[in-house]
Amino acid sequence: MSCLSLVLLSCTHPNRVSRSILQQLANNRVPFVLVFGSVSTPAKALAHPTIRFAHPANAMGPEYTLWSLAIGNGDRFFAVLQAQQGMPGLDEFYAEVGSSETGFDKILYVRLRLADPPTAMYVGEISVSPAENRYQRDQKVTASFRDDFESAAKELKRLYPHFDREVVKVAILRHPVPRAVPPQRAQ
Repeated sequence: MSCLSLVLLSCTHPNRVSRSILQQLANNRVPFVLVFGSVSTPAKALAHPTIRFAHPANAMGPEYTLWSLAIGNGDRFFAVLQAQQGMPGLDEFYAEVGSSETGFDKILYVRLRLADPPTAMYVGEISVSPAENRYQRDQKVTASFRDDFESAAKELKRLYPHFDREVVKVAILRHPVPRAVPPQRAQ
């Protein structure tokens, strides 16, 4: 049984990696990324909504699902992503939302340096809703990202007090897309 399988079998909290598994990976110097954040979706907006993290397909091999979880509305998740067998390391991944019935839409892309040590990466408070035109190709859902890094990082430290690695935000939260400023009203 691989380490990833052990992570997914956490009985007490299905959306969290156990402390002992995380400590075991860190002690064995296994390279990993601890992703954390939350997902919310309007009631009945998606059939069996799921968030999953996948290594992208390339010409040399298949796309690997690194981790998958049915969405508990507004619940935070903590998951370990590791390179799959045959991969030199985890260099990039996608976060996808959707369901087995509707397919998955990619909502976030992350590029990593192979030399990075084990890291915790905050992906934000993700809000998912149906797209206006669900029949347009690759637009089944829309996602928005809210930054609540301070409280999420506090929860990470509370749940995993011995995790002493770097804790970072994904690029979209570090460098958000600027929004247009509405013009000032004429006096």
